[in-house]
Amino acid sequence: MFARVIQVPLKPESINEAIDYFRDSVGPALKQLDGFKNSRFLTNSETNKGLMVTLWESEAHRQDAENSGFLQGVLQKMGNYFAGPPTVDYYEVSVQVA
Repeated sequence: MFARVIQVPLKPESINEAIDYFRDSVGPALKQLDGFKNSRFLTNSETNKGLMVTLWESEAHRQDAENSGFLQGVLQKMGNYFAGPPTVDYYEVSVQVA
């Protein structure tokens, strides 16, 4: 399994809107993508930081979601909630405990 982790600085006044948008729009859209496993949107209102974490069956599935423009669309639509540019990192999931 493979993960994409996006760190974003959030505008303090927009955190709740960002949460709503991720839950209501991004989450359902992710479920339609091949190889998608699950996602989390983590926020810290004290530091105004957010983490968008998505898990994928394979690296190819993750890449397909990016090559299709899906990720770029999400970042563009959520850009109004960001206080600065996001950073994107990629990981292999080495251990998962359910």
